[in-house]
Amino acid sequence: MDLDHLLTYYRAGILFNFRKLLMATTSKDNVGMPQRNFFHNIFFFLLASTIALAINFSAGLVFSLAYLCHLVLDSLDNSNYFPFYPNLKINLRGPIKYFSQQEFIFTLVLLIIFLII
Repeated sequence: MDLDHLLTYYRAGILFNFRKLLMATTSKDNVGMPQRNFFHNIFFFLLASTIALAINFSAGLVFSLAYLCHLVLDSLDNSNYFPFYPNLKINLRGPIKYFSQQEFIFTLVLLIIFLII
């Protein structure tokens, strides 16, 4: 789960309500607030990557690549994604519908590629 999702669930008052939290995490609907905000922007990615690389270059490189892949994959679904948050002028919405058969097939293809590699 993404850290900024936890902030959104806390602000919505459902973080410590297991039933509502489960409903929110498995629903196609947002909880009334953007769930991709502070930790899903390019600026935080650069900051976190720089810190990780300074602490341990090898581990920081793995962290940075994983984080970048996460941001790229998040930009592929049709949910709102603002890469320069809090600037909301650029909104990336990809072709894959969120929590759909398309997403499950895409995930399966990625899993097969991962297993082959």
